[in-house]
Amino acid sequence: MTRWLTITLSLALVAAVVVAREWELGGETATWDAARASAWAAYALLWAAVFTGIGVSLKYHPGIDAQLPVLELHRVTGSLALAYTIVHAAALVLDRYIAFDPWDAFVPLTAPYRPLAVAAGVIAAWLLAAVVLSTWFAGFLPRRAWHLIHRAGYAAFALGLVHGIAAGSDTEHWVTHVVYTASAGSLLGAAYLRFLARDWVAAHRARPAAHRHGL
Repeated sequence: MTRWLTITLSLALVAAVVVAREWELGGETATWDAARASAWAAYALLWAAVFTGIGVSLKYHPGIDAQLPVLELHRVTGSLALAYTIVHAAALVLDRYIAFDPWDAFVPLTAPYRPLAVAAGVIAAWLLAAVVLSTWFAGFLPRRAWHLIHRAGYAAFALGLVHGIAAGSDTEHWVTHVVYTASAGSLLGAAYLRFLARDWVAAHRARPAAHRHGL
């Protein structure tokens, strides 16, 4: 289901950007505004996908029934993050003023605007695509290969953050500072629990079971 949602949403939004550009809906900055809006949407959804993915791996709420809503949210937010990333790239290519060629959105270090910063975003997009595609076709991959590819989600978020800070036009605003700090800080905290405090999480998770058995 998520793959069709991603494909349909991407095509629909890109078509909307094309219509806005050709008919000048929203003024001359319609494509630039679409690029900014889709970038923020992609960043927020990528953060949610990584955060919920850590939550699933921690198994803080034991039992498959308790995990299903978080797992489904993880899958949907990851797929939607890819959809909005595609829209972001398309809007930049369609913009008349930024002068991006199609390959600038897909090949690192080819963009005329801040090539290093844009390259971070391009690599993040490819990593995100690899993670989402590995989820869609997980049944055809060895579990170890799927797991290694899935770890690329952390790098995708980190590179997306670098891209937003170094290439984004909203970086100077204090609200942007708050969003970047809160999102990065929350993921660092969750990653700490995931990789460095697993024994504490396991002990904390075991307490309710011990209480139920009168221990």
